[in-house]
Amino acid sequence: MKKCLLAVIALVALCLTSAYAADMPTKAPVYKAPPQAALSWTGFYAGLQAGYGWSPDPTYSYAPSGTSVSFGTHGFVGGVTAGYNWQVHSWVLGLEGDLSYADVSGDALRPLGVAPCYVEGCTAKLSWFGTGRVRAGYAFDRFLPYVTGGFAVGGVKGTADLGSCGFPASCGFDTTRWGWTIGGGLEYRLAYNWSAKIEYLYINLGSPDFPFNPTFNSVTDTTSKLATHIVRAGLNYHF
Repeated sequence: MKKCLLAVIALVALCLTSAYAADMPTKAPVYKAPPQAALSWTGFYAGLQAGYGWSPDPTYSYAPSGTSVSFGTHGFVGGVTAGYNWQVHSWVLGLEGDLSYADVSGDALRPLGVAPCYVEGCTAKLSWFGTGRVRAGYAFDRFLPYVTGGFAVGGVKGTADLGSCGFPASCGFDTTRWGWTIGGGLEYRLAYNWSAKIEYLYINLGSPDFPFNPTFNSVTDTTSKLATHIVRAGLNYHF
């Protein structure tokens, strides 16, 4: 009889324990954030950029006396850019274009006897430029070092006096020039859609002629070359 009573008590305790366990709230599942998409440089992007430009070598010559004057230019550049990248493994190949305002200018006035810049002086200016370039780089996740090169176009102005047009007139050029550019940079992905870059470009727009003045039998003179160095920073949005 005692054994039967113990068995009944044990069965009742087992039933109560099972019922209590069934009534307990179940543990909430652990939330796992969805996996982020792998960072890719492929796609369109557009942005703004600004920086500094300088040229150490505008040189105006006076052929009859064999004298010349060299002087530097410098100033602000800034504008817009857009492009498209293709990424294959870690290699990134792209096409990029930009258009910029520029105020890269300088002037010189030399003492009497140093033509062609001693009456009204000489000036030179890059007033705007654009480039169309290929970019090639190797991505280290968020970092993208790259090299770039292609064509360049820009508006250039220059004035000089004795010798460039024929004494005593002064003259100059104000024209659009085509040339080439080469450079490189480093772009960093700040977030999935944003990146920042720093970039160097060497832009060569050739050697424009001063107008020839047959009245004074003046020899046509040119600048040594209109080569401008550009260092700029930019911010891009990736679509």
